Amino acid sequence: MTEAKVDGRQARGERARAALITATLQVIEREGIGRVTHRNVTRVAGLPATSAAYHFDTINDLLEAALRWADEQSKHALVSIAEADDPVHALATWLVEDFEHDRARCLAEYELFLYSARTPALRPTARRWMDDLADLVSQWTRDPASVSTICAYVDGVVLHALITDTPPDATDLAATIRTMAAA
Repeated sequence: MTEAKVDGRQARGERARAALITATLQVIEREGIGRVTHRNVTRVAGLPATSAAYHFDTINDLLEAALRWADEQSKHALVSIAEADDPVHALATWLVEDFEHDRARCLAEYELFLYSARTPALRPTARRWMDDLADLVSQWTRDPASVSTICAYVDGVVLHALITDTPPDATDLAATIRTMAAA
């Protein structure tokens, strides 16, 4: 059996891109989206100053990659939630745990979502979270208005928690989602 030959340059490039995406999120977590520059991101990533511009032509390309990464993480979580015995409770628990264990990352992701509202090129990437959440919620109710309401409620709860620095209660969150789904 022959092993596939790994291109070392490609592997290093992928590692650098991943480090730059992680560093972008860290810059947003610590200082906000306005401080995302190629220089700041490469400094945090510990890479040469030209790395970010080499891998990402523009800051928007870098922000889109970070948003896409966050979306992929959420998508994996939503797939697991859909497979849970009680997916409504699993969603509520995940939202609370995500907030409690990594509030700064949660804030960075929502800051990216809000930034996409002002940046049309990023909107399709930001919509993926909304679409993935709606796909999950549509398993609980077939009413499109209820699906939209629950999705808006979930995002509103997270924004409220970020602003008040108070985590939502998973039991209350699940109960409200169940009530909305039954309406």
